[in-house]
Amino acid sequence: MSALVVFDCFDTLVTSRPLPGPEQFTVVLADALELDTRSAGAVVHTVYGTLFEVMTDPGAPQPATLDLMEGALRARGAVRERTAVEGALWRALGCADPDQYVLCAPVAEAARRAHAAGHTLRLLSNCYLPGNLMWDLLRRTGAPEVFDRGLFTADGGPKKPDVRAFQRIGEGDFERRVMVGDSAELDLVPAAALGWDTVRVTPGAPVPDAFFTLLDL
Repeated sequence: MSALVVFDCFDTLVTSRPLPGPEQFTVVLADALELDTRSAGAVVHTVYGTLFEVMTDPGAPQPATLDLMEGALRARGAVRERTAVEGALWRALGCADPDQYVLCAPVAEAARRAHAAGHTLRLLSNCYLPGNLMWDLLRRTGAPEVFDRGLFTADGGPKKPDVRAFQRIGEGDFERRVMVGDSAELDLVPAAALGWDTVRVTPGAPVPDAFFTLLDL
């Protein structure tokens, strides 16, 4: 029986070092977008402040990161091309550092096996990178190209643990849905409340046998 299997991204499929803080973000933004330090700092303050407020409220929808960045730049009279803003965000979040994000090989192999067995795979991630950059990041880490869809909250909309995020990524005619993630609060509890099966993984560790048993792999 085929299933929909939804994977969390960070600390599940991909592990990472701590993200750069506002100070480093400001330095990178000033350099990448040719801003003075005061303007770059004001942009970062707006973006970080808004996202921090939203992330502390489980039911609050997440605004699109690029919209936040571009709005803050306009407010400073520093409009930039979207490709430039994307490039600045890529650098500011450490994506240009080859050691910042690392594929979790056991989870990647589990995804390959599930896909080969005929299951549908998707990604659900609370993140700050918009979807096109998330796919770029995953390709760079060597993630298997087995996912038919992703819901990346940096594009705007509900985020985990909001039930609406799970409902959106879980759309389709499936007899079984499975959530694979590292966080009980964000990944597993809300999925289980919808009747999904759940598998908890430990960042960087082998996938538990329960995953393979559940899907008859």
